[in-house]
Amino acid sequence: MRISLVLGLFVLATLSAGVAHASYKDGLIHVRKGEWAKAIVLFEKQVATNHAPSQFSLGLIYHLGRGVPPDLEKAYNLYKVSALQGHAPAVNNIGMMYLNGEYVEKNQRVAYKLFHRASPEHAQAKDNLAQCYENGWGVERDIEQAKNFYQLAGEEGYKLGYYHLAELHEEGRGGAPINMKLAMKWYQVAGEDDYARGFYRLGQIHEQGVNGIPVDLDKALFWYERGQELNHKRSQIKVRQLTRN
Repeated sequence: MRISLVLGLFVLATLSAGVAHASYKDGLIHVRKGEWAKAIVLFEKQVATNHAPSQFSLGLIYHLGRGVPPDLEKAYNLYKVSALQGHAPAVNNIGMMYLNGEYVEKNQRVAYKLFHRASPEHAQAKDNLAQCYENGWGVERDIEQAKNFYQLAGEEGYKLGYYHLAELHEEGRGGAPINMKLAMKWYQVAGEDDYARGFYRLGQIHEQGVNGIPVDLDKALFWYERGQELNHKRSQIKVRQLTRN
């Protein structure tokens, strides 16, 4: 699996905080500060009122082990009560637990169904659904569907969707033909959406001469500098190396 499918969801939870209870919003503020104990107290208060986003966020804390030892049973049960209320991020995360075999028995078919259920309301679920189509996890492999859902995920704010679409074209994943023109297009789209790894990968392609792209250190430096503008540490290192040489 290319990515850790759980990380980053606190950011997505924050986006939906506008309709949440005040203490839930305060809990998200503590999350951003890394004040896990304070966040847990506030989320637990809302969990007692059957507040689905708080159930999800507390489940994520136990899933990742932030400020507490990881507890997959607690995570699963909190996700479940949240998912039963239709909270799409919780449905997605239960899907990830089935995909990875965390607490529950690994079942790619169930994972696919859960990603599909969550995808209309959740950008990361679209990316996960695309990975299922790309790899044939729980569903027949369908590269066109994978491309579609990766792009939709990116358009809806999950920037890795663009990056994964670029990787698919660069590496010919899932049997897709290698297409460096499209790969470079989507890496650039990812970078322009402030996902610096897209610019960094473009720099690597020009520095190394990947899949028939000629080595061009000037172009490599240009893209590394774009990544550096987004405070990407590996891009910063590359800019220093190339300008020194």
